[in-house]
Amino acid sequence: MNRLISFSFWFALVFVLAFITLPLLVVVAASLSPTADVTFRPSAWTLRWYQDLISQRWLAPFALSVKIAIAVSLISGIIGTLAAYRAFERIPGGSAVMAALLSPLSVPQIVKGVAIVLFLSVLGLQPLLGTPSLIAAHCVLALPFVIRMAATAIANFDGNLDRAGQVLGASRWQRARYILLPAIKPGVLSGMTFAFIISFNNIPLSVFLVRPGDTTLPITVINYLEYSLDPVLAAVNVASMIFILFVILAFEKFGGFSAQLHGGSK
Repeated sequence: MNRLISFSFWFALVFVLAFITLPLLVVVAASLSPTADVTFRPSAWTLRWYQDLISQRWLAPFALSVKIAIAVSLISGIIGTLAAYRAFERIPGGSAVMAALLSPLSVPQIVKGVAIVLFLSVLGLQPLLGTPSLIAAHCVLALPFVIRMAATAIANFDGNLDRAGQVLGASRWQRARYILLPAIKPGVLSGMTFAFIISFNNIPLSVFLVRPGDTTLPITVINYLEYSLDPVLAAVNVASMIFILFVILAFEKFGGFSAQLHGGSK
């Protein structure tokens, strides 16, 4: 019986890993295709399609996506940490506030995109369409993830450390800065990492809020896909995956991304 359970576990693990990995390998192989038609000839693979990415057509949307993702990561990190900290102090109505902050998870992204566009139109704020509205909308989308990660880290925080600092005469600000924040840093940074990735890869919200000539990278890919399908798109996706992997490793190096996933602190 135990051998059957063990075999089932490993079979499921291998199946899931293959299901996730094989499509990525196909994309990587397609980005090395020697012709404009996607072909798989390892003996003739080329990097010419990656050279096409070094152009304003792709660099400008990439830079805009990175700028928006950084802003969303920072804003969501600050607001999410403050919200989780207030909930930690168990203020009156804290549970209701937390539920309201997490409520965007229950609304489809397309619905949120339409609602934001209608909201800006009703208030006559159409000039905010573009980068300002994208940052605001992505913050609404990413904030619940940051709050949940920060709240989990704060829930695992040893309250005796805070009480010890209070006994020693530390103010609330000093206890938050020198005791709480270093302890919950892995949780906060993991939430900020999710916020960055969600913003960088977002399509359903962004498609309603971008302005002509000022689009994010995912929307540029969608627009390009309408007229042609060639290895350049595969090269864009591979480059994006490498960039996101670099971002994750940078957050991990700085604050311990995996520590939060394992339920501990670095």
